[in-house]
Amino acid sequence: MPFLTTLRVGALAAALVAFALPTAAQDAGALTTTDAVRTEISQAMEAIAAYSAQERGQALAEARAAMTRLDAEIDRREEALRENWAEMSDATRETARNGLQDMRMARNRLSERYGALETGASGAWDELKTGFSGAWGAFSEAWTAADNGEPAN
Repeated sequence: MPFLTTLRVGALAAALVAFALPTAAQDAGALTTTDAVRTEISQAMEAIAAYSAQERGQALAEARAAMTRLDAEIDRREEALRENWAEMSDATRETARNGLQDMRMARNRLSERYGALETGASGAWDELKTGFSGAWGAFSEAWTAADNGEPAN
């Protein structure tokens, strides 16, 4: 396996393993910080964006794996919200619920861009990657907003 591919796969694997819990359920001393996780995920997404049209299959496989992990993380956050519901104030519930909704909407846009990446013409590869990277950026912003208890832009 070429070095760059190994590096890309390693970065993606590290990023996918290191997701942080939502703020309401965090034990601050025991978990990787959200900033570190976001950096790792961003590096993996940047690696995907660096693939050439000839490496399309590998880029799609890594993007699909990352999105599957994002889905699992959103599901895990929803479960944590349900488990902690009784201990939360109404304001905290609303903030958490809105954050998850924003993450789901951003994840749906990421999925749409993935579909375009998957089915688009090879000649438009760079444009398609740019769209996918932009959708990842929007998801990352929604994730940040959810972790900070703020509305997404």
